[in-house]
Amino acid sequence: MEEGMIKKNGTAILKGEIIAFIINILGLVVMSLIMTYSTISDNNIPTLVIAVNTLAILIGSSIATIKLEKKGIINGVIIGILYMLIYLIISLIFSGNINFSSKTILLIILGIIAGGIGGIIGVNLNRKT
Repeated sequence: MEEGMIKKNGTAILKGEIIAFIINILGLVVMSLIMTYSTISDNNIPTLVIAVNTLAILIGSSIATIKLEKKGIINGVIIGILYMLIYLIISLIFSGNINFSSKTILLIILGIIAGGIGGIIGVNLNRKT
């Protein structure tokens, strides 16, 4: 692979990670405000966290791969995998352990799938412009 292409893909992946984490933080803040001032049960928190994370990865990988001409799915999946690894490391640091429940496994799987789909969307958006 050409060095310029590696740099371009690496930059897209880093951009995707940053965008996804910013969207995640904003989404979780909005979610917490909604939960504070509504009657949504605390039992819904894991499902809402999964939704916010999945949406953040989808949007982050879509935006990141718009400038790429090909391999959107690969770069999107990489964004999803790295996002989930960073997310799990942060969870480990703050909670001291990672509980691999069915919801955690679902979060990981959906994150990787969302990254791939977002990568496909981003590359195809580039072709439309």
